[in-house]
Amino acid sequence: MKVGIVGTGNMGSHYVKKFDILGLDAVLIDKDPGQLKRHPDKFKKYTDLDEALKEENIDFLFIATDPKSHIPLAKKALEKDINVMVEKPPSLEVNQLEEAINLAEKRNLYFGVSEIELRSSSIRNFEKKYPISEVEAYRLNLRSGYINPFFDLAWHDLYIFSHLFGNVKIKQVKEKGNIVEVIGETDENEFFLQVAWSYQYLRREWILKGKEGNTILNFVEDKIVYPSGEIKEKDNTDKLELMIKEFIEKPSFDSAYRALNILKEFKKFS
Repeated sequence: MKVGIVGTGNMGSHYVKKFDILGLDAVLIDKDPGQLKRHPDKFKKYTDLDEALKEENIDFLFIATDPKSHIPLAKKALEKDINVMVEKPPSLEVNQLEEAINLAEKRNLYFGVSEIELRSSSIRNFEKKYPISEVEAYRLNLRSGYINPFFDLAWHDLYIFSHLFGNVKIKQVKEKGNIVEVIGETDENEFFLQVAWSYQYLRREWILKGKEGNTILNFVEDKIVYPSGEIKEKDNTDKLELMIKEFIEKPSFDSAYRALNILKEFKKFS
């Protein structure tokens, strides 16, 4: 079993650390030699993806580069019969993502999109004890990002909505200064979401509203507070390690299909 990562900078560096912890035979690929030097020399390193694909028998390739390059890079790997997972957003164009999914299916491979927050303790341990009529959600970050928070930050919440409550439909997107507000619905409820980069304080929280009271999902502390006062604390399972293991051991297209539906909704407002 051999894995690879394309892009070893910000997010990619976390993959490298997890490959090491999981004891995986890994290949690191980055066009910047300086980035590669920051990682252990026990890993094979390449500055050119084509060379790496030619020289190494990679089984699963993870891609953590600029979203514009996700699909072109993924298609190169799929054409070499390698299963691929890309970071989110997987693409800025619906047709590109469809092409990658179709290519993977045609070649009996798997194509996935990172859904790291589905492996958070708050989501894995959440019990839908009663109907939820409305979700009020916040993902307000202290740091800045290099892509619009609608495409980047909101993506996390939308794939969680889809996973928990069914198909997502965006009704309205508003920009208020550096805050983006997203209003929409799922098969089961309505939602209101605020996302922002460079906010004055950190808030990553969902308020799930129902007749029995509110359930709070605190993504900063990764815990759940039920209306009864019961608290489900973080279980300390590493979410990135879990996502990598699950994709290698039990790959599926679920994340890709969710991503395709979300991207179609995004394109209505971009």
